[in-house]
Amino acid sequence: MKSTKGTEYKRRFFFILKIIFFIVIYLIVKLNPSLVKELKIPVYVSDAILFFLSANIVVSLGRILLAQMYLKKNKINKGSVDNFILGINRIADLVNVLIFVAFVLMLLNINPFEFITSLSIVAAAIALLSKDYISNMINGMIIMFSDEISLGDYIQVGNNKGRVQNITLTNIHLNNDDEDLIFIPNNLVMNSDVVNFSKRKVKKISFDFDVKNTGLDIEKIEEYLSKQLNNFEKHIQNDSFNLKIVKINENFSSLKFQFIMNKLNKPVEKEIRKVTLRAVIKYINQ
Repeated sequence: MKSTKGTEYKRRFFFILKIIFFIVIYLIVKLNPSLVKELKIPVYVSDAILFFLSANIVVSLGRILLAQMYLKKNKINKGSVDNFILGINRIADLVNVLIFVAFVLMLLNINPFEFITSLSIVAAAIALLSKDYISNMINGMIIMFSDEISLGDYIQVGNNKGRVQNITLTNIHLNNDDEDLIFIPNNLVMNSDVVNFSKRKVKKISFDFDVKNTGLDIEKIEEYLSKQLNNFEKHIQNDSFNLKIVKINENFSSLKFQFIMNKLNKPVEKEIRKVTLRAVIKYINQ
């Protein structure tokens, strides 16, 4: 969940502007039709403008009411955005696009309903050709209205790993450890194995390495590695260090060093991994 108060204030500002414009245009058209005639504005143009503004206001009002009800019910701070709010915003944007298309048709003095009916066969062909895109949008809505993947979660999809920056009707935006922005189609997310590290109750970190069997002392290695992480003790659970033997070979043994972090913190985890790996290399080369 993240806060976007600035964006929400802009939405409210434009919503008020739309209401003002609608009232002004409505009063001019209804109370002073002679002025409209003098300006030689066709009736279908004024009707199209009124339709566009009124439909847009209804959609915006519905979005605001649903968002406020959801935030109040779940005791979430105003201006915060989670998957449900994100889903409402995306659906509102999609409806507004359809309203704009109808508005353009009305400006051309074309009845939108008659236009759609006359193009039913063409529309069916377009739907067939764009079925993958439609499927992608539906999967996007499913992701938005579920709690499996949320904004800010650290996830892995296939070989791509990063933090979720945004979820749209077409793809998920991941910000990886190298600060690259990766766009992953929603269809790929729904059809792939997704690992959500942020949803794990236990933030366990593991390191695998091999050590020669000659002079091998498990307790000594565990104590050595644990001391190297003393500077990170506030991020690591007490007594969670564990070094176990995974496999014993003829000349060397495969070990796994594990510990549990108090909470997921990628920058800290990255630094801990760097320190631990250097400590392992230093110990092996002793």
